[in-house]
Amino acid sequence: MSVTISTDDLELSCPNCNGQKYVIFNNEKETCPKCDGKGVILTALGQTLLHFIKKHS
Repeated sequence: MSVTISTDDLELSCPNCNGQKYVIFNNEKETCPKCDGKGVILTALGQTLLHFIKKHS
């Protein structure tokens, strides 16, 4: 059996910074605290896959 997973299944654009990796706070550009400056957040499937990889490596 073969399973295909796309990156859209694993991560979504961060809704806090809209994928920009930063936010404006007090008129200053700061790393987005919700995505840690990655611009994306993991979906439930992405979190599960990451946990599995960490557990088995």
